Amino acid sequence: MQKCERCFTNFKWKQIFKTHIKKQPIICKECDTEHVLETSSKTVLLILELPIFIFTIFLFDKLYMSFGYYSLAALFLIGTPSLLFPFFARFKSKYRTNYKSDY
Repeated sequence: MQKCERCFTNFKWKQIFKTHIKKQPIICKECDTEHVLETSSKTVLLILELPIFIFTIFLFDKLYMSFGYYSLAALFLIGTPSLLFPFFARFKSKYRTNYKSDY
């Protein structure tokens, strides 16, 4: 998990997951520094979720599954990368300065 660039406080899994869902920056609870999600993390999430989504559409089309089973399969296959996202998400401070000299 990543830390705040200014005060080195660890971000919690819950904070990062909420950031992913709400598409909002993380604000450190200790020093109020705002951190935004890096573009590379957004790209990694898209690379993980897009093939899985296409696979579920293909699976639904070929197997003629009922909507309930299709919904469960799609939720599982798309939800799994979302739940793992906080472990590889990278954030950067919105105001890139050398905070280390402050302390």
